[in-house]
Amino acid sequence: MLSGDPGTDQQTLTAAGYLGGVIVKIHVPVNYTAVEAAISPCDADTYLPFATLINGPGEFAGAIGPSGSKKAPVVRALWQGNVNSEAYDANATFAVGSYVYCGGTTHSNVGKYTDGTLKGTGAAGAVGICTHVFTASEPWLGVASLL
Repeated sequence: MLSGDPGTDQQTLTAAGYLGGVIVKIHVPVNYTAVEAAISPCDADTYLPFATLINGPGEFAGAIGPSGSKKAPVVRALWQGNVNSEAYDANATFAVGSYVYCGGTTHSNVGKYTDGTLKGTGAAGAVGICTHVFTASEPWLGVASLL
């Protein structure tokens, strides 16, 4: 549960693997009569990707916001940016201009950008297009989102 204090919440989300650039799903508890929907890293073996989490490292926001909302921010609608190693599968083979996908439990890359051979086994299609391949001197993956 988030406290609404960005300093505390940033540490809580980071420790739980909710890092900047991670692909998230949206889900509603079974008995959702007065319960808000929740987000968590997307396992594309069973869920459809919803958005990308804005939290923590890289280009992403360093605090939870808006401050005091007790909600972790996400971005949708054709954003373009860079994600650090926390959000991409280092075992994947990326090429500029190729599609990127969301990983799943099958490949131990839940919520991470990956290639077509390591994507989740569910019905999710491409979630973005690769705009930059990570290197030792530039260890980030460029993504033009299709979410």
